Amino acid sequence: MRKKILISGLIITAIILLIFILLPYLKPKENLLKVSGRVEADEIELSSRISGRLAKVLINDGSNVKKGDLIAFLEDDEIQSKRREILNKIAEITESIKAAELNLEFTRNNISHSIEEAKRVLEASEARLKQSNTKLENARKELMRYSALLEKDVISKERFDSVKLAFDLSSEENKVALSDVEKAKVALKKAEDSRILINAKEQEILSMKKSLGQLKELLQQADINLGYTKITAPVDGIILRKIAESGEVISSGSVIGTMINPESIHIRTFVPEKYIGNLNNNIEAEIFTDAYPDKPIKGYVCYISDKAEFTPKEVQSYEERVKQVFAVKVCVKSSKIDETDKGISTLKKGMPVDVRFNIKTK
Repeated sequence: MRKKILISGLIITAIILLIFILLPYLKPKENLLKVSGRVEADEIELSSRISGRLAKVLINDGSNVKKGDLIAFLEDDEIQSKRREILNKIAEITESIKAAELNLEFTRNNISHSIEEAKRVLEASEARLKQSNTKLENARKELMRYSALLEKDVISKERFDSVKLAFDLSSEENKVALSDVEKAKVALKKAEDSRILINAKEQEILSMKKSLGQLKELLQQADINLGYTKITAPVDGIILRKIAESGEVISSGSVIGTMINPESIHIRTFVPEKYIGNLNNNIEAEIFTDAYPDKPIKGYVCYISDKAEFTPKEVQSYEERVKQVFAVKVCVKSSKIDETDKGISTLKKGMPVDVRFNIKTK
């Protein structure tokens, strides 16, 4: 009996031990999704907007620069010379405009006075003509009356001749007055027509002012080009490559160097198609480097491609490789390991890393 109990106990114990041993293998195994990737960063090309000879290049590979720091500068002798030439032309045309404006003012006043004088002369001539017409009309009436008296032998021939002479003199005076009126009208017309000269001088001044405006635009462009001779860093960053050297002649748009903005550092990786549905923007991720495998860097998903592609050859996954993957961009929350890192960024462009996403895989 005791033997049977002992055998039963051993069997039960063996069954219990077997269950504990096989239980981990019977339960589904869960892991976090882990893929490999590469550190990327947005490159900024430092280029010149104008052509010229590089007087000095102030950067080297790996240099740290701040926004606004001088990267390089071009020789500006030619631009300075052109700027001085434009300034001299501006001074000359400015003086010419002042002289033309004084001449215009004098001409305007002179013509105004001429017109007023011609009007006064015309008014006086018309007044004399009016008087002459009245005198001539009276002389005509007097002549007609004395002609009738002469026919009746009431007056002598000498008296009639005297009246006739007065009429002839009045008639001549009337002709002279009429001629003076015509001359005064012509003079007034000439004075008024001389206003065209004012318009011509005004157009000349406008033309000079237009030329002055064009010169000022050229001066402004020269000042802008003078500013372009100094190439500065657009943002804080690190010089990745120095391309041009001092003394080189470069054209507009030539690259002097390239830099990266540390804030743009991100991880580019690829996630198999069967797991992409578990990822969303802003989901947390951990980035592991070979240098510090036990100190992950915090990150988050900031971009998920909407198109599948074939797995790149350089991508290795802890999961079985599949043909279709989706590109995923992981932005970095902090690229520093700890305060002892002395501010040096852990992640470097081109560095291979592993990324672990906070999602379960069976």
